[in-house]
Amino acid sequence: MKKSIIVLITIGLILLISGIVMAANTDNHTVTITVSAVNELAITGVDPILVISAATAGSGLTNATDNTCALDWTTNSSVNKKVTGQLDTDYSAGIALAVNVTVAGGNGASAGQQTLISASAVDLVTGMHNEFVSANTLGYTASAPTASPASETKTVTYTILDQ
Repeated sequence: MKKSIIVLITIGLILLISGIVMAANTDNHTVTITVSAVNELAITGVDPILVISAATAGSGLTNATDNTCALDWTTNSSVNKKVTGQLDTDYSAGIALAVNVTVAGGNGASAGQQTLISASAVDLVTGMHNEFVSANTLGYTASAPTASPASETKTVTYTILDQ
């Protein structure tokens, strides 16, 4: 009887050890990767201060410009996207801000210099899709040919939207 118990214990130990060895030999996971829609914008550079302080006698005031900023974007959309620019509030009569995005590469195309005088969105770049582009020059031109001395600070909001 003792012999039978010892044999059964030995067989049990052998099966247990071989089961542990086999369990540690392989294993697997099922991995799922999900890519979400990504549409990101970033402005580089400091907030420009445009000072209109000169004129030619007999002509209007000389425009002030700043081309030191850049607009970068990333989109993984296969559907064309656009970038719009919009003021938070209207400028006073006679004051205008023009914005121009010079596209450095990718699929997007600049809409050229666009004037922002009110809180209505204006298309600045169109045709963007499946791309990441940096160092797109963001140029500003302030004009005030008939404005009296004034100082106005506005916020320009840039947004990526479906085209």
